[in-house]
Amino acid sequence: MTQNMQMIEELDDCFLKTAGNIMKYFDNEEERQKMLKLIREALIANCKESARIKAANEIKEQLECMSELDSEKDVKNITTEYKKAISEIQVNPLQDSRLLKYDRQIEGLCLANEAESNVPDDADADLRLTGSKINIIDPISKIRMTDPVRNAVCGHVYDKASLVAMLEKNKNTRCPVVGCTSLDYIDLSQCRSDIVTKTYLENHPA
Repeated sequence: MTQNMQMIEELDDCFLKTAGNIMKYFDNEEERQKMLKLIREALIANCKESARIKAANEIKEQLECMSELDSEKDVKNITTEYKKAISEIQVNPLQDSRLLKYDRQIEGLCLANEAESNVPDDADADLRLTGSKINIIDPISKIRMTDPVRNAVCGHVYDKASLVAMLEKNKNTRCPVVGCTSLDYIDLSQCRSDIVTKTYLENHPA
């Protein structure tokens, strides 16, 4: 994972954590929705700017390759082509994978918060939740998670302590979730705290 990608993931975590705190501490529904809208708009603006920077870098690399192949092109022509290409960049932040992921996570947070008032009383509740959108059972230890982390590669969630213990025994370990199609070995640096599952666990203490 590049440093830039890591910074973007950390920024996205901040957006989601802020949204989670707004949901938790803002009692006024109108104010809550207003603040959540501002957070989403800030993320959209960031997605748009990041996409433009990425596109600009790609254009720069293409022009550099062209200038190497055609040494007769002068700096003025290259600069003109670059400015023209930059002005024609079109991005749609509403289709950005970061925004789509954020919207899914917000839905998960809503589910986690709404379910707080519908806590089942029986002892099998945790096991039944494995079939819902929020899974709180660790696929490694088969018990309730306490510190959930999500694998950025395949999207599956594990308890951090169980994951660390498993990787200490064998660092060349693939995702243990039955049916997972990822062939990559689990990299702890690509497993980040899962805010949605953590919120659900906090709202439903064992």
